[in-house]
Amino acid sequence: MAFQPPTYAGQYPPLTPRSPSDVTSFDLLHTSLRTIPELAREGDKILNEEMLAKLVDGVKRFQRDHLGRKAKSKYWPTLRLPSTLFSDRSSQGPMATAILSAFRIKQTSPWRNFNFDNPKLFDDNISIIKRMEDDLYNRGFLKRPVLYFDATVEEGLGESEVARLTKIAQRFGASVVDSFPSKKVTHVVAYDPEEHDAKDVMEEEERRGKGGG
Repeated sequence: MAFQPPTYAGQYPPLTPRSPSDVTSFDLLHTSLRTIPELAREGDKILNEEMLAKLVDGVKRFQRDHLGRKAKSKYWPTLRLPSTLFSDRSSQGPMATAILSAFRIKQTSPWRNFNFDNPKLFDDNISIIKRMEDDLYNRGFLKRPVLYFDATVEEGLGESEVARLTKIAQRFGASVVDSFPSKKVTHVVAYDPEEHDAKDVMEEEERRGKGGG
């Protein structure tokens, strides 16, 4: 099952995190964010191009270290936000939504500055990621997967395995339909014995599915 990351109109090419060119790329977004009443009271030391670059770099590093399939976190299966989202610098794009989400969490928290390296703020940083995710779904920048399991999956793995995979998919926020073709379906899952995961990989998935860690 391949995931095609979304692309956005204001997308920039990869830039070195927090480099002068990266910081400068936040100029338009910073100006736009300053017009939002919720952010009007944020001081210049908290809301500026350099701090926005630092915030985005912190989110990306935090996701890389703590989220995703191989992450060992009590919050598994919290998913990483698509990396393409963080290449957007448009004033009405997905990253603008995500940054606003982060500031909304900050404004209701006792700490003043974002810090994705402080272990004491781990739970708060997870809350930021989850708020970003919720707001991005609500704005239509992210869409939850809709899966269809082809008949070859049950034929190759059995009905109980289809049921197990369905539960895993639902745990990750996806839904599963039993008819295809359908305009709702985003991914079709089929069984290929030549590309099927090795036994040790399947056992690891089973362990994580039961233990959540």
